[in-house]
Amino acid sequence: MMRFTKPLLLVGLALTASTLPQIAQATTAEDQITARLNALEKENAGLRARLNRLEATKTARPLAPATGGATMAAMPRQSAEPFNKAPIAIIHPAPPQAFEISGSLLFLQSAAGNMEYATLINPLPVVSPHWNNQSLAPDFAAAFDLGARYMNGANDIAVQWTHLKATTNASFEGTPDQMVGPPYLIGPESALYKVGRGSLQSEFDSVKMDVGHTFCVDCDFQMRAFGGVEFARIGQDLTGTAESRDAQASSSYTNHSKFTGAGPRIGVKSQYSLGSFDFSGEIAGAALIGTTQSRVDYLTVKPVLAQPTVQYLASPNATRVIPSVNARLATAYNFAPTAYGLFKVEVGYQAAVYFDAVGEYAVTQVPTSLVLPPNGVYLATAQHLTSNFTTHGPFMTAKWQFQ
Repeated sequence: MMRFTKPLLLVGLALTASTLPQIAQATTAEDQITARLNALEKENAGLRARLNRLEATKTARPLAPATGGATMAAMPRQSAEPFNKAPIAIIHPAPPQAFEISGSLLFLQSAAGNMEYATLINPLPVVSPHWNNQSLAPDFAAAFDLGARYMNGANDIAVQWTHLKATTNASFEGTPDQMVGPPYLIGPESALYKVGRGSLQSEFDSVKMDVGHTFCVDCDFQMRAFGGVEFARIGQDLTGTAESRDAQASSSYTNHSKFTGAGPRIGVKSQYSLGSFDFSGEIAGAALIGTTQSRVDYLTVKPVLAQPTVQYLASPNATRVIPSVNARLATAYNFAPTAYGLFKVEVGYQAAVYFDAVGEYAVTQVPTSLVLPPNGVYLATAQHLTSNFTTHGPFMTAKWQFQ
């Protein structure tokens, strides 16, 4: 019995050893199948997420319906490859047609090169007299600006009207050993004059109409190029008076200047949006063709004269070309859109210059005799001068955009 047991034991051990590799191989194959199934499940989950994103952006073409009740989980790998390779296109629609109206409150300071209105004279000592010209200093004056704009996609047409009317006054008084004279009368004839007064009235109107194109309307940084026409009217009345302390004797003059013209205008505006804020800068230039009018009136008042002496010096109207440049910097805040449209508030600073738009006369007097005070103005020479007209100051604008 023992001789059969030992061979049987050896045979059993041999069979067990041959079975173990097969069991190990079967376990390894099962693990590989499980890993493959897990990978397919992750892949299907990624495909489902990808499909949801494509449907949300509405840029993917509709998928063909699955047949035989097949689900996305059962789709083969090659059917998902086109979605992995196709780029996502995000389309920004062009803005619709819209209207915009605006109103601005401005505080502008106007100026020109002819602000001197009288002279303070120190006649003593006689061998070395000297003269101090007195000048007007215009303050900031309230002005308004009205505008309208129609937008169709990236193109627009706009019209804007700016109006300013300002008045400036000044005066000074000489000491007993001083005297006062207008610019054309600073000799002994003005010895009776001790008080100087000056006033300035300025009027400015500008109407601009232009068409523009905005590049990259859906970008944070935009640039608008525009061109059109500008109509401008610039008027100025400058009065200087020298009078005695009792105001019984005086010599005064009023210089009238007016320019009216129109011409082409081009410019560019850049804007950067940051959240609800817009930061913008604009510069434009124009060449205005129009008519200039210049005249100076003289008025001499003397107690012994029954009537004041009225004189004037005028020139024919002339046609001129006036170049101009204007610029502005601004910051705007955009309120949240409502059913009534989009509301915006803008603050900034602007400046404009119209070259040689103001005319004046420089005259000299030749007295025929020493008369105190003088009976009138006697001219030896007269020269017509021009100077620039400028405006600058802060502004605040409210804009309402609606469809």
